Amino acid sequence: MKRILITLGLMFIAASPAWAQVGVVNPNVPVTITVPPPAGSPPGTPPTTRPTVPFTSEPNQLNNAYPTLLNAGVSGTGGWGVPIRNIYMPPQAVPIVVYDQYMEVAGEPWATQYAELPGYVVIETTLGYLYPERWTLLSLAKGVYQWQRVPSVFQPK
Repeated sequence: MKRILITLGLMFIAASPAWAQVGVVNPNVPVTITVPPPAGSPPGTPPTTRPTVPFTSEPNQLNNAYPTLLNAGVSGTGGWGVPIRNIYMPPQAVPIVVYDQYMEVAGEPWATQYAELPGYVVIETTLGYLYPERWTLLSLAKGVYQWQRVPSVFQPK
């Protein structure tokens, strides 16, 4: 009996943070709400507007999550999301084939050398991965290579 109560208690505690996520997305601008006239006011009294009270169930810009938390800034309007972590991509050694005129006499004019592509940092966000501008080698023909700048790109999850 004691195990069942402990298990149910732990399940209740584990499920309670999910209840806090249900609701309306808070705005990023000040909001006013329209409230009905107070009780006892004469008929025909127009409703009044007032600013919302922060840290209550009313929508308010101060109720938004801190910008670095996972659920901050996520909406259906697009964007890249909130940064979660940086992923370091180390430099890569790439084999390239180059022409060596002095080795042509020996019968093997093509030699393999190694070029190093510089490393870069990928930013993982709540909605995907942001790759920065970086350099890569472009092979135009056998033995002909050119450095090329790759533009930054966002890859959704």
